[in-house]
Amino acid sequence: MGDEKSIIEMLMAQLPMRIVSMPKPMEMNLHPEEKALADALIQITQKYGKFNQDYTGVWAGYDDPTKNEVASIGVKCSNCVLYNGGSSCKIISLPVAPEGKCRFAVIPDGVVKPK
Repeated sequence: MGDEKSIIEMLMAQLPMRIVSMPKPMEMNLHPEEKALADALIQITQKYGKFNQDYTGVWAGYDDPTKNEVASIGVKCSNCVLYNGGSSCKIISLPVAPEGKCRFAVIPDGVVKPK
């Protein structure tokens, strides 16, 4: 785990710091490292552009609702702090669905309910 945190810290140190605002209720249940990850992902996309589904840059790994096998336990865009509502995400370039998911999901504690 120590390596992941140092990677996030490295990425954040390379990017200009910007104030990122998330909805307060969702932010309240994030651990500091989850908030740092969400902030880092937003800062990366502000510098390099949003993540995509092609084979260049960082692959988003987005699954639409028909392929999201974990939506029933709460792993879905509508529960992610990066979801803007509708078909918009703060970090994914393509349209997303509330019941879809990507590999970057930052979901507050207590939302995901394993079976």
